[in-house]
Amino acid sequence: MWNSKKSVNLSIVVCFILSAILVLLAIFGPMVFKLYMTAYRGFLPAGDAMRHLSRTFVLCFYPSAVFAGIILYSLLKLLFNIKGGQVFINQNVTLLRVVSWCCIAIAIITFVGAFFYMPFGFVALAGGFVGIMLRVLKNVMQSAVELREENDLTI
Repeated sequence: MWNSKKSVNLSIVVCFILSAILVLLAIFGPMVFKLYMTAYRGFLPAGDAMRHLSRTFVLCFYPSAVFAGIILYSLLKLLFNIKGGQVFINQNVTLLRVVSWCCIAIAIITFVGAFFYMPFGFVALAGGFVGIMLRVLKNVMQSAVELREENDLTI
C-alpha cells in the first residue's frame, strides 16, 4: 500500500538521481549541447553560430546549475525534515524561501539568455512560474508554523 512515508522516500531518491544528473551535465553539458546542435539542428561544428550558441549555453547553464544544486540540497534537507516528523518548522519555511528565490534567479538568467537563444525563454517562464508558486506555498507554510507556535503556547 502506498503511503506518505513511501512518497517522501521516493522524493528523496529522485532528488539524489537528479543531483547525479546535474553533476554529469556540469561535466558533459557543453559536449552534449554541441552534439545535439550539430546532429539534430544542423549547425556546423566549427561555425560562428555554433560558437555563439555554445557561449550562450555555458553562460546560462553554469550559473543556473549552481542554483539548481542549491535547490536540490534544500529540497533534500526539507524532505529529511519531513521524514523526521518536523513539518511545520521555521527551517522548512526558510528552505522553501531559498528554493523559490533560486527558481526566480534561474528565470532571470535564462530570460537574459533568451535574447540570444529563444528556447531559454520557455525555461525562464517555467522557472518564474514555479518560483511564484513556491512563494505562495512558503507563505502558507509560514502561516501554518505561526498557528502551530500559537497553539503550542495555549494550555
